[in-house]
Amino acid sequence: MDIVNTPYWVLEFLKVLCGYLLVGVLWPRFVFAGHLRGKSVIYQFSFCVSAQIVLINTVVLGLGLLHILNAWTVRAVFYGIPLVVLYQRLHITEEKVENTFRAIPIVRSKLLLRRMGNAAVRRVKLLWRTVQAHPLDYFFLGAIVVYALVYFSWGVFQNTSYGFGDQYVHHSWIYGLMQGKIFFDGIYPAGMHCMLYTIRILLGVKVYSLVLFFGCIQCVLFLLASYCLLRELFRWRFTPILVLAGFILLEASGSLTAMSRLQYTIPMEFAFTPQMICVLYLIRYLRCLHCGGKRVEKGKFAGYIVGDELLVFVLALAAMLASHFHAAIMAFCLCLVVAVFYLKRIFSRERFLPLVLAALCGALIALAPMVAGFASGIPMQASLDWALGIIGGEADSERRGDWLEELDEDLSGNKAGLVGEIEARAAFAVKVFRSACTEILGSGWDVPLLLLMAVIGAGSVVLKLAMLFPPCRRCWIHRAGLDRLWLENYFLLAGLACIMLLIYVLPYLGLPELVVATRLITTTRILIFAAAAVPFDLLFALLALRLKAPALNALSALCLTLFCFGIAMSESYHGFLYCELSRYRAEVAVMNHIIQNYPKYKYTIVSPTDGLYHMIEYGWHEELLDFLTKIEGRRYFLPTEHVFIFIEKRPLVYAQNHMAQGPAFLGRPDDRDQFVVYERLWSVNPTIAASEISPEAAQRDLGVYRNPFDYYGYNRTVVESKAYAWCQQFAKLYPSEMSIYYEDEDFICYYFRQEPNAPYDLAIGYGN
Repeated sequence: MDIVNTPYWVLEFLKVLCGYLLVGVLWPRFVFAGHLRGKSVIYQFSFCVSAQIVLINTVVLGLGLLHILNAWTVRAVFYGIPLVVLYQRLHITEEKVENTFRAIPIVRSKLLLRRMGNAAVRRVKLLWRTVQAHPLDYFFLGAIVVYALVYFSWGVFQNTSYGFGDQYVHHSWIYGLMQGKIFFDGIYPAGMHCMLYTIRILLGVKVYSLVLFFGCIQCVLFLLASYCLLRELFRWRFTPILVLAGFILLEASGSLTAMSRLQYTIPMEFAFTPQMICVLYLIRYLRCLHCGGKRVEKGKFAGYIVGDELLVFVLALAAMLASHFHAAIMAFCLCLVVAVFYLKRIFSRERFLPLVLAALCGALIALAPMVAGFASGIPMQASLDWALGIIGGEADSERRGDWLEELDEDLSGNKAGLVGEIEARAAFAVKVFRSACTEILGSGWDVPLLLLMAVIGAGSVVLKLAMLFPPCRRCWIHRAGLDRLWLENYFLLAGLACIMLLIYVLPYLGLPELVVATRLITTTRILIFAAAAVPFDLLFALLALRLKAPALNALSALCLTLFCFGIAMSESYHGFLYCELSRYRAEVAVMNHIIQNYPKYKYTIVSPTDGLYHMIEYGWHEELLDFLTKIEGRRYFLPTEHVFIFIEKRPLVYAQNHMAQGPAFLGRPDDRDQFVVYERLWSVNPTIAASEISPEAAQRDLGVYRNPFDYYGYNRTVVESKAYAWCQQFAKLYPSEMSIYYEDEDFICYYFRQEPNAPYDLAIGYGN
């Protein structure tokens, strides 16, 4: 049996990727083609990504509230709408239908293929005209997208099992939607679950594959949304690509947990994409009237400015709230910075009311299904209470308290009066921000980054003040418009990075932790890299005044290539990400083999809970812990024809932080064997931390734990040893029936076949 089976997993990944492109991008692009015609690529991307999340979330939850959520109603909606749109666009009449059916016997297959080929050629030409304007931009951006897809999915391909505990929960919620139950475990933002559920229903992609691989796809969407935001703020077209390259390629030792989260399919990271789009289109709406805004000419709202930018802002806000609330908190803080820079425009008569109504509309669209569910008697999900506890300061924070105690000691020991107190507080502030930068970016970046942020802020103010004098107004810098570039873009970008840093350091100051640190780092990190790229953008903006476009493009491409090559050849190049290892790869391969070769629901697999989510749609699962309890009873049966028992001969240290390995071009090799960080065991492939089963362990008690997962986490050796002892005893009683389905040095799968109407009594104990 091929436990690697790379072609199978590559095919599953492509199914997930194509499934999202069809449902999440092409579907809205086709249905809303009239609205999107003539719009920029950035607008089309932003609209499709945001609108489809909102539409799917509203439809699925609405059908669930009406108790008619099932595969047929979802297919009727999402297959029916494109058919109706197609009917309207073709202006189909009864005469056209009759003529078509008469022509079918006459039209040859070559003619049909020729027409299809001509249509495909027209689409390719249209795409090429879009790319042809800036081919280097699209080339480098495409290279980053491909690299990100490979890098963030590499660990998933190595382990092919869920790498984060929350993925099991979200799988169960998607499965709840398949059973017609919304908010399966309580009210919680369900945008991601509804999206994956819809892909499953419309295209038949396995839920396990969706939850396994969609994380790297939503990571790429976040990078593309970040690119769109930075294209609005930078003058040089290659600066956003430079930022994305630095974000992916540079070492993330201080933020490895946050970067590893990007490979998992979890709602927080799914909400990052509409978060960036929301900030982008608030900026676009506030820029100026000729940037897409439309002034209402008649009626009660005459004079108000609305338009496409405000529409996408509403959709992005609704999509973000429908996906995760922590992203909404971060977006609110980012939008608050934007509001400070455009305070006069926000409180102007023509913009204030439309903006308020848009925000209320976006919140209403996203929260209405949740409110309706709560009114129908569905309770809130427990993790929402946890999040509120974090914000309220009820939960313990590892970063809370120690720093303030240190400041109090410095102040109490200071006898220099007011000047000494100011110096102590300034030193404390610098120390806090240096520590935050080290956690976010890794060691060595704190001092350069703080100096750079200070230079950007001071330079912005100085340059703007200088532009007020008449000589500067007539100089070539002013004619180039660089004063506006500095104030409205660079200074705004520095403000966005600073507000995220400020939110990050709140617990250091004894204030409530608005968002958990690991969930802040991704957005904070990319904005800090963007702020650090300001000097490069200014340099090339000035060069653009003197160089012709071909020379500037060639120089830009050369610098970007050297930047990426320099990182890859240095010690700053990143390593690989990690996952919480919960199954051997052989277990996944054996389960896949069983699913593909045995009839549905004709077999039972006995294994820990982790295997349940893989096979729940195909066969019966018996919890290994329940199995061990019941075989000591009086009578115990598994009434299926085929029975498989999964046993780890070398029980895993459950949920160990397992580092991936791969080729040098994808990440810096790690020669460490095993190490412990924050009391969690890390390992490097192929070394996996594990124990050994034994007859002595089989004689020990299972213990008493509140959660079944705790048995596998803290007493796994005893659990697996008892299961192995039972299999040995059963093989002695029924030597011709019991066989080994698969075995290697780490894992063994036992198999026996029985008559379903007369199954074996399995209550034989563990043996001697």
